Amino acid sequence: MTVDVLSIYLLTWNVVTVEPPSSDQLQSLLDLSADFIAVGLQEVKSQPQNIISDSLYEDPWTNSLRQEDVLAKNNYVKIHTVRLVGILLSFFSKKKHLTSIRDVETSFTRTGLNGLWGNKGAVSIRFNFKGSSICLVNCHLSPHDKKLESRIADYHSIVNSQTFHKEKISSILDHDLVFWFGDLNFRLHPDSFSTSEIVDLVSQNDLKPLLEKDELNDTISSNKAFGGFSECKITFKPTYKFVLNSEEYDKKRRPAWTDRVIYRSFENVEQKPQKKEVDIVQCKKYQSHSNFTISDHKPVSAHLDIQIKGGVLDVVTFDPIKSWITGTVGKIIITLPTSIELSSWHWIAIYREQYSSLGEYVSYMWITKQPLPNRPRSYEINVPENSIRIPGKYIAAYMSDTHPYHIMGISPVFEVDGTHLQYKEL
Repeated sequence: MTVDVLSIYLLTWNVVTVEPPSSDQLQSLLDLSADFIAVGLQEVKSQPQNIISDSLYEDPWTNSLRQEDVLAKNNYVKIHTVRLVGILLSFFSKKKHLTSIRDVETSFTRTGLNGLWGNKGAVSIRFNFKGSSICLVNCHLSPHDKKLESRIADYHSIVNSQTFHKEKISSILDHDLVFWFGDLNFRLHPDSFSTSEIVDLVSQNDLKPLLEKDELNDTISSNKAFGGFSECKITFKPTYKFVLNSEEYDKKRRPAWTDRVIYRSFENVEQKPQKKEVDIVQCKKYQSHSNFTISDHKPVSAHLDIQIKGGVLDVVTFDPIKSWITGTVGKIIITLPTSIELSSWHWIAIYREQYSSLGEYVSYMWITKQPLPNRPRSYEINVPENSIRIPGKYIAAYMSDTHPYHIMGISPVFEVDGTHLQYKEL
């Protein structure tokens, strides 16, 4: 089995309902060398008018992240966003990996008010990449000191309630790689240090005594929750709670590392029903971004190298289109590999060349079964007239019938000049 080494950048931030900062500031939060970027936010503004507006368009945070001057210019595409009230998770991939991402699914769990309200809980995005299954979980667990048991209960509620349709990978913990991040809200043990003692130790950069009293570390070690999860070494000061627009701790709360990124990795063991934990994740950088002061939490990010089961996935291929006269019906010819069955629910999406989201297609058409003579598994698709009206460069993509959908093949770039379309080889 071949192995590919890729990188994933995970960012978590409790944004206490504030609006996104400037593009320059957002870009400084990201490592644009990563193959994948996942951004998990908590306490995104979620008044009724915000929820309605965001459902019709896109939430301001995701929209700001994927814009031309942040992620789009660096060849990232938004695969999907999932939201539960103020808990938001957006997943981005470099364009070169799009046809290797399959079987995308999302889920969510409410834990607020005993599961009746989604102000606390978790959202997840799962997918397959080549031979590996990956699950991303962004959560906001129960707050406050002396609420450790509630946080543990939240974890088990999330793990037990979220299910997926992928055979043999029906739960979060079935995946080869799980990345769990967010405002986990774990504190220092209530009987350990006072607020003033914590602040004094932090000012001396003496973090070891504090980390020895960290509830999350003890919870993982005791296997009460997050069993088998790991974390990069913490070298940054507690990320909560700060006075707004300052780097001074709010003395009304004991400082704590509430904002975390943890992970769990497994590899299938041949002829054994269980999975064995292996070291297929390497920490490159784990940090807080202390210069951001618009929230009482600091953003936290982890840049990780991950081993992926390699190989090449079969993709749908496109014939070049030599000419396409606007105002008439166009033609697209595709060829399917034997591993992909044609479905009348599959469809072709047309994107501008510089698209930044899978939902940003300018037109689409359903696949129709019109096989070409003497070309096994090749089909001709009619493109309705006036499908593209604005001159520019475009691509066509063969899309799955699932939601969230994924790309199973991408055409070469073609150009629209107002009177005809002409393919241009990449």
